[in-house]
Amino acid sequence: MDQAEQAQVGHITGRRSTAVASNRDGFTLIELLVVIAIIALLIAVLLPALSRAREVSRRTVCGTNLRQIGIAFQQYTEDFDGWFPAKGHPTISSPTLSELATVQDGASPEWGPNFAGMIRDIVERRNTREGNPTPFYLPEPKVLLCPSDKMNNRPHTTPTTPGELWPTASVNQYAELPRTLPIEGNLGKSFISYFYVALWRITDRGDFLLMADQSNKNDTTVQSFTGLTPEDNHGTRGMNILLLDGHVEWGQLRTGSFDDLQALSNKYWGPIIATRPLQSSDGAANRSSEVQTIE
Repeated sequence: MDQAEQAQVGHITGRRSTAVASNRDGFTLIELLVVIAIIALLIAVLLPALSRAREVSRRTVCGTNLRQIGIAFQQYTEDFDGWFPAKGHPTISSPTLSELATVQDGASPEWGPNFAGMIRDIVERRNTREGNPTPFYLPEPKVLLCPSDKMNNRPHTTPTTPGELWPTASVNQYAELPRTLPIEGNLGKSFISYFYVALWRITDRGDFLLMADQSNKNDTTVQSFTGLTPEDNHGTRGMNILLLDGHVEWGQLRTGSFDDLQALSNKYWGPIIATRPLQSSDGAANRSSEVQTIE
């Protein structure tokens, strides 16, 4: 074979080698579909884990919020003869604890409605009503909201449809919390993620329930701990619970059913019901008769 023939053969062979190499460098459609399927499978596996991790983080922040509120309320007791925040009676000058218990979620010319009114005009009254330029006990209003809480019921109501739920909203200053029931209704928003048990004294047992995650149902008086749904602060998994001594516990649940919640209720309300009242002359059956749950 002469040099011209060798050059021609080499040229043809080179083109074939380049074509083969070019084909081997690319992906076939089947290979591409396999890669896409693997990526989709990994996303499906990882997303729930990432979602759970984010919820654990939000749950931790929620517990920290409650802990900060507990510290603030303990500081409040130092200024008010050992009593945790509570509203006075609008018409009785020297009410008993049982009489006070009936008005803790109400409003008057002196304080706003529900737990928002308690924060606005009792806890931070020096800021909202007495001219102090800064909050006195709770520096940051943002601690009133759980980061997982997106919707709440209107206080005192149990919605029959999801459309009756109010969206949550944070406030920059406590004066923005609703001052009256009409203002609350017009705003149509929920600013607090927790319910509160009013009329404790610092001498009460440290394991008594002080605050906990709200549900999207009526949590006032004996209505708390009646059920959770996936739309609640932490779904049906459980609740953060603040006790009187200032520490926060995670109330683990199997489901959000009534029976499941009642078991949790018995754990925290059982000791309260078994404790003698502070004012036995008032006719109260036990300590739980002298307090009130508000939201």
